[in-house]
Amino acid sequence: GYKWWKEELQKEGGLEKFAEGYRTFGFNRVEGGYTYREWLPNAKQVFLAGEFNMWHNSTPLTNEGFGRWVVHLPDKEDGSPMVPHRCQLKVRMETNDGQWIERV
Repeated sequence: GYKWWKEELQKEGGLEKFAEGYRTFGFNRVEGGYTYREWLPNAKQVFLAGEFNMWHNSTPLTNEGFGRWVVHLPDKEDGSPMVPHRCQLKVRMETNDGQWIERV
């Protein structure tokens, strides 16, 4: 119930920090590229697929714990982003019970 969630949120810095998830989740510019982070608590493995990688499962996300998955997308040698603006994307995930789900 509530007590369990309250204790879990304290591990994340409290409810206020949790509510500022937009600063952490999604695409965020970092030095040398972008970081993409999703909250997928029931995922066994996760991939970012899109036009940038020919829709292949070649860009895996890493489990950070507490349902968070992350991938760092370094800039190309010419300084342009690995994932260009307006590139079509989807997240492919395998759930803990073995189902594959795709999310745009």
